[in-house]
Amino acid sequence: MKDGNYSEKAKGVDRPLNVNVKIRDGKIQEITNSSNDISDLEKSTLEKMSKRIINNQSLSVDAVSGATVSSKGIISAAKQAIIDSGGDVDRFAKKESKTKVNADNENYNNWIKAPKRIEKEIDTDLVIVGSGISGLSAAVQAGNDGINTIVLEKNGFVGGNGSGVEGMMGAETKMQKEAGITFKREEVVKNELETIQYQADGSFWVDLVNHTADNIDWLIKQGVQFDRVDDYHHTCPLPTFHWFKGGRGAIGYVPFMKKRAEELGVKIYLSSPVTGLNIEDKIVKGVYTVIDDKVTKVNAKAVIFASGGFGQNKELIKKEGWNTDNMLFVGMTGSTGDAYRMARAAGAKDTLSTSAPLITNFVQALPLGNGRDLLAGGPALWVNQDGVRFTDESITDRNAILQSQPFKYIKNGYLVFSRDMFAKYEDNIQDLSEEEQKSMKGIDEMNHHDSKQALSILDKSVKTNKGNSLFEASTLEELAEKVGLPKDNLVNEIKKYNDFCKLGEDKEFSKDKKYLVPIEKGPYYIARLDQSLAISIGGIGENRHFEVVDDNWNKIPGLYSAGIDSAMQYNNIYTINLGGSCCAHCVNSGRYSVKSAEDYISSNK
Repeated sequence: MKDGNYSEKAKGVDRPLNVNVKIRDGKIQEITNSSNDISDLEKSTLEKMSKRIINNQSLSVDAVSGATVSSKGIISAAKQAIIDSGGDVDRFAKKESKTKVNADNENYNNWIKAPKRIEKEIDTDLVIVGSGISGLSAAVQAGNDGINTIVLEKNGFVGGNGSGVEGMMGAETKMQKEAGITFKREEVVKNELETIQYQADGSFWVDLVNHTADNIDWLIKQGVQFDRVDDYHHTCPLPTFHWFKGGRGAIGYVPFMKKRAEELGVKIYLSSPVTGLNIEDKIVKGVYTVIDDKVTKVNAKAVIFASGGFGQNKELIKKEGWNTDNMLFVGMTGSTGDAYRMARAAGAKDTLSTSAPLITNFVQALPLGNGRDLLAGGPALWVNQDGVRFTDESITDRNAILQSQPFKYIKNGYLVFSRDMFAKYEDNIQDLSEEEQKSMKGIDEMNHHDSKQALSILDKSVKTNKGNSLFEASTLEELAEKVGLPKDNLVNEIKKYNDFCKLGEDKEFSKDKKYLVPIEKGPYYIARLDQSLAISIGGIGENRHFEVVDDNWNKIPGLYSAGIDSAMQYNNIYTINLGGSCCAHCVNSGRYSVKSAEDYISSNK
């Protein structure tokens, strides 16, 4: 290898990163940024990746959690520098030498075992695991209360799932009163409990709703900015939705709460995944983590889990009861259920089977994130693997998440429609790239209407047929053949449904007359409806003070759960009827888990 400084470009999230790779005596000696145009996250990622590559003289090192794209770009740039210097890339292909901390197993016991090697120790009063809506709420409350606190975030940035949250629920708030909005708090409780058929402990809802006005006032005092309050695109039975500035937590909530937490002396460690729970004599004593690539033991008097759930853990989603074969996971990649597994290892009550995901239907071949009128049900016809109708397709009018719930209990579900129906009911669909779809661009552009564009997208989608999920046919018999459904069943089912439409009365599921639209004229289409999961909600059993409990409802001393790691007010169904209830829970559980931990710490001095 020829000694020198090699200027390379590393792929970043939005633009290339300019890096300089210094090679001396056959080794990579330094990887630095060669321009000032670099974010704090990119700077941190570059420092960590540089250290890993140089210490191991290897390109086979782990990416920085939460910064996979930039990490891979830096590895690629280092590889190109080796090539440019005339070096042998294969010589730098050895695996990173490190001690693996806590591999998971079926009963999660490794999540409460100490690492074989501890390189650093930190003492504190309170550890908060995660820095999303609930983690930041907990951090600021702890800072306000003068508790010595650290936050451990596995990603290279704060915010987590909360960055995309649009707002939060409130009842009898100052903003509502100023807007002339009046309703009683108990109306919210009644609405939510009716939606889940009273399958939850209603005291959780009473506590949450009664705290919302104070919580919003408190957030405003901390610097959080709200735009307005309304009924969320006219979809809520009560106008409970308080919009964050800019319509995103990333704009109105996260930066202000991060700043406030740091002003109050709370230390936030990024790219620092918690790898285990330190528990002695059934009492939580802290956590194990990795800070600056060093295996670290954090001694603490209490631990709050606020890590964002298990929405990216396919095995846990399967355990919850869902078919994940064609499932799309669209939440934060770091939401892998680490807190759930640690809590279970500590003896926590398991509420995974009744947890409530934010889940909707989608068709792989069609653009994701907008054009939901037909795909979510409404005037369409749904049939199962037997070619038989299985529910009222307009159930999303009652609750948006209900569109997916019946699919949990069948092998496959299919959407049947005509070309005319698609032109009419999907005229707001937009031709977005996959990257734009992932960012959910266009989801709020409700006034986009173009039937010609809709049909153009449909034709293109049939041709490309991503996921083998969308087919066109000139006859109903041919349509059944496309996906292997019994011909007679499907043809008879569509005929029967058309008769209901002409009669103006659904004799099977009593679907509202306005949604009874016949499928009479070809070409016909059939699409497999798969599920898109954004977040999990629940999993860890707790009491109304956010103290983690075991199967007998005994508290696990020193352990608390906040945000969507908990959410005991939801059972099976994420109600979502009254916009922002989950975010309201995240803020509330963050604050009051700290209050509970504070009492525990004081009583055990």
